[in-house]
Order: sequence, then C-alpha cells, then structure tokens
Amino acid sequence: MSERSMDVQDRSWIGVVAVWVTALVASIAIGVLAEPDTQFAWLGVALAGSVLLTFGIQLAGGITAGYLTRVSISVSGTVVVLVLSSIVIAIASLFAR
Repeated sequence: MSERSMDVQDRSWIGVVAVWVTALVASIAIGVLAEPDTQFAWLGVALAGSVLLTFGIQLAGGITAGYLTRVSISVSGTVVVLVLSSIVIAIASLFAR
C-alpha cells in the first residue's frame, strides 16, 4: 500500500472513535439530565442515533476498503459504551432511593 492510502485509511478510523466519544457524551448527558424513569429509553435513542451517525460518517468518508469492519467496530464499541453506562445508571439509581 502506498503511504497516501495508509494515511487515508488511518483517518477513516477517526470516525469510529468519534462515534464512541459521542455515545459516551450522550450517555453522560442522559445520566445527568434525564428523568430516572426515562433514562433507559433515552439510552436506546442514543444507540439508534449512534448507528445513524456511524453510517453517515462512514459513507461521507467515501473509503470503501474496510467499510464493514469500521461500521461493525463502531457499532460494537457504541453498544459496549452504552451497556457500561446502563450498569452505572442502574447502580446509581439503587443508591439514589
């Protein structure tokens, strides 16, 4: 692979990390701002938004090599972030009562 194509593929992974960071910020906002009864519903909305953001970023990048891998890793990472957030929210709700 040429040096230029490696640079383009390295930059394409920035979108994956950007979706993870967005999911983390969204889960923190949900934990802080949402009503306790609706927090888990909002986590589902955050997951749906992250999937749409993933497709948008990866399609806008225009790099076909490794597209499915980047989308899979991006969505899987988002699921991990949101599952960990839901565990933290559940534990916090036990102590808030």
